[in-house]
Amino acid sequence: MTNHIVGSHALTKHMESNILKTSQEAKAAKAKNPSVIDATVGQLNRDNGTLFRYVAVERSLNELNDQEMYVYAPVNGTKNFSEGAIDWVFGRNKDAILKNFQVNVIPTTGGSGALSNTIYNFNDFGQKVLIPNYYWTPYENIAEEANLGVETFRMYDDDYNFNLSDFERKAKELATRQGRLFFLMNDPCNNPTGLCLSTDQWRAMIGVLNEIAAKDIPVILLHDIAYIDFQMKPEEQSRDIFTSYLDLDPRILAVVAFSGSKTFSMYGFRIGAQIGLSKSKSVMDEFRRVGDYSVRARFSSVSRPAMSVIGRIFATPDLRTCFRAELAEAREVLRSRIALFQHHADLEGLRYLPYGGGFFIGVETKNCRIFEDLVADGVYVIAMPGLIRIALSSVNLEEIPRLVKILKKNV
Repeated sequence: MTNHIVGSHALTKHMESNILKTSQEAKAAKAKNPSVIDATVGQLNRDNGTLFRYVAVERSLNELNDQEMYVYAPVNGTKNFSEGAIDWVFGRNKDAILKNFQVNVIPTTGGSGALSNTIYNFNDFGQKVLIPNYYWTPYENIAEEANLGVETFRMYDDDYNFNLSDFERKAKELATRQGRLFFLMNDPCNNPTGLCLSTDQWRAMIGVLNEIAAKDIPVILLHDIAYIDFQMKPEEQSRDIFTSYLDLDPRILAVVAFSGSKTFSMYGFRIGAQIGLSKSKSVMDEFRRVGDYSVRARFSSVSRPAMSVIGRIFATPDLRTCFRAELAEAREVLRSRIALFQHHADLEGLRYLPYGGGFFIGVETKNCRIFEDLVADGVYVIAMPGLIRIALSSVNLEEIPRLVKILKKNV
């Protein structure tokens, strides 16, 4: 018996780190003092501070009819959205993926909905999800909401290469201990570090997962690709990591969490996709069954206008061409900011983590008061254990030299 108004399972819920709340505080501070530097939120802004909006998205949104705008979205998505998502996500590897895998698309409330659905349905309560030690902090909240915990491995070795050996050690230990391995990796353009893994590194990780699956241990790979369209490499190469999937053991379920919010700057619309892949029909039957159930039970269906807009862009050649050109422009905005940051960081002797793309760059710190010290100097970032995440997606070029000096002073 308890006299608490909340259920016993909710007694320990407490938001230790709220990125959106910190971002609101930064915006309020900047409104009072324009010299404040807000490097908190994963949203791409132009140098004048306005959202980077796409003409193709605006045009599509303005042309929606009542059916496309107001009625309930189908739980399994429109043909244009679901088929278009497969084509967009896997790119030139789509045919090989469809030839070798059973594939199913479940539209979700942003990439977060895809993460939440997958984490909830493919673990036993009380188990742990394996993630790198530098991670997007809401992963913890999503896991806790599913009655789970997280366990980490070291993302980098001493030379700041991806730490495959620690991943292997922790993955095998966890799989043996709990009779299941659920591995969540945010790549490419890792949030919060900007790390991008190579195809060979993905093959090596999948080799470890296959070894575990061969022992008749259930293995689930949840691949968060929220920032995949912001890699600093030629677009045609941006999906090549998916060739590593062809090596997956048939018993493994892979789930790709796609964020339409990030790719299309439709943050407030909350649109994404949970894309399940397996070489096993029985595994995919389970994925469809629980996925459809959870969508209906948790949020019914997703934003219809967002699904309609993205579906139109996927299916309309001239819109798609226009959008790709705009996306290339968005990458150049990021590229120029990253290059300037790295230039000044090198001049100041500020060490940053290896960057391959995305909205963020990471700087390690031993200052346990780093957030407070930076705020005192007019800078807002997201502070994590041993690391600060700098969202260059929302910092203009003019602010970057001063930002680097303040960071160097405090880290």
